[in-house]
Amino acid sequence: MHFVRDRLGEWLKEAGVTSRELFEIQLAIAEAFANAVEHPEAPTSDLVEIDGLMSNCTVTLSVRDFGRWQDGQSRKEEGGLGLEIIQELMDDVEFNCIAEGTTVTMRRRLGMLGGGSTA
Repeated sequence: MHFVRDRLGEWLKEAGVTSRELFEIQLAIAEAFANAVEHPEAPTSDLVEIDGLMSNCTVTLSVRDFGRWQDGQSRKEEGGLGLEIIQELMDDVEFNCIAEGTTVTMRRRLGMLGGGSTA
């Protein structure tokens, strides 16, 4: 996770994000990554894919695992607040749950000028 956090931090700093935006976006991606590692059901791979795009002062990050989404009946009883944290810190959060995996896509408008790179 340190590599993901460091690489994301470098990319966002180059784009000119504020310290607060950097902290909050890194926290959101850490929560999404932890969920992708800990919670998929019957994963076909231990890999987690992370993609990023910055355009029009909006950062879009996607985290994908290779397991099924846990429904309410199979969800672990010791679940945390990860999804709530992500939804609080990001402007828009979408979940795409298919048999081959789950993708969480998060968007955050930034208070900076410029943008237009990919991670």
